[in-house]
Amino acid sequence: MDLRDLALTPLDARVKGIPFTAGTLTPAGIGARRWNVLAEDLPLPLMVLHRAALDHNARVFGDYLRSHRLSFAPHGKTTMAPQLYAAQLAEGAWAITAATVGQVQVMHHYGVGRVVLANQLLGRAHLASVAAMLAAREDFELYVFVDSEAQLRNMTRHLQGVGLVRPLRLLVEIGVEGGRTGLRRPADAVPLARAIAMADPALFRLAGVACFEGVVPGQSLAAIRAYAESVVAAAQALPGDVLAGMEEFVITGGGSSHFDVMAETFARLALPVPVRIVLRSGCYVTTDHGGYRQALEEAEHDPARGWKGRLQPALEVWAYVQSRPEPGLAFLGMGKRDVPHDAGLPVPLRRHRPGTGALPAGEAEIFALNDQHAYVRLPPDSDWQVGDMVACGISHPCTAFDKWRFLPVVDAEMNVVDGVLTFF
Repeated sequence: MDLRDLALTPLDARVKGIPFTAGTLTPAGIGARRWNVLAEDLPLPLMVLHRAALDHNARVFGDYLRSHRLSFAPHGKTTMAPQLYAAQLAEGAWAITAATVGQVQVMHHYGVGRVVLANQLLGRAHLASVAAMLAAREDFELYVFVDSEAQLRNMTRHLQGVGLVRPLRLLVEIGVEGGRTGLRRPADAVPLARAIAMADPALFRLAGVACFEGVVPGQSLAAIRAYAESVVAAAQALPGDVLAGMEEFVITGGGSSHFDVMAETFARLALPVPVRIVLRSGCYVTTDHGGYRQALEEAEHDPARGWKGRLQPALEVWAYVQSRPEPGLAFLGMGKRDVPHDAGLPVPLRRHRPGTGALPAGEAEIFALNDQHAYVRLPPDSDWQVGDMVACGISHPCTAFDKWRFLPVVDAEMNVVDGVLTFF
């Protein structure tokens, strides 16, 4: 990847998290500022990434992938951070996954060579952009989800007269009743795959099947396993003439909660062509203090599941205690504009009092958020004070990164050693 222009992107006080006194700087020069979060060098609220946890998660998840002979296309929508994509590719990722054409454009700009668009592609502007991206770089390859012949016809119509320098690689998406996109009946994969095989080979090539278990209603382990088995059955039912000429067959799934179940089931697929199992977990990179952490802890205690590694939460949001207007109530200076709230409210983890040092958070609970305020319930005798700095864990990284254009990367002493930029 080519991150030279990103490293020189000017940052100033218009970017949340940059102090006015900093003037103009670039990501390349952030470490030289020798900022420390606990020394109040940066304005709060502030979302930070812990370097040690990022490195730990990369190592643990990489070991899992290698030991199970799995390929990896981490979902880039989680972070939309090219610097993290570069690290993931350097660690062996096979591709980066996108959810929209706009996200594909960011990945293309910074040099990602292979992208999986885990969504339906259609529409004139989208197809024109995809054709132009393929023409602009010889090393760029795009995989696309398809779940209907209507979508195939739409893509064909918009590509007529435009053409492609390389065909799109299509993945038949298998869905589930009551879920999101994807074929509701796995048996329908055969006619759709045959339609792809009969389409213009200059435009489309069948590449495999795809799914996302995160939309299975109920999310029980039994339902997830049954869904994974239906995806394997759909792939297994594809006739030999449809598979003829394929160099490999991709089967891809694996969100951030049940990737191990999907991988184990996918390993049973046997076809007359080589099979590549591709996981697309995105939240592994930071995990969280909420739903994902709970799901992984459940997996670690289930002897029937192959996941043995413990990921570490890498995201925190720091905010000041800005008001103690009543006993048992405090307000933090952060809100819906700063932290995710769709999958659970932030969790107070610890405090720091400038001039005093580290303090426990105690029995504190965030029970509501406004745009810029967090309501905190405290014991009546709590010693929380105005000016205390509070670190909070979050739930659902996918709706955390999008609230910040700039995230400092910190070491164990909360020194700012780097900075990550996002592109939402």
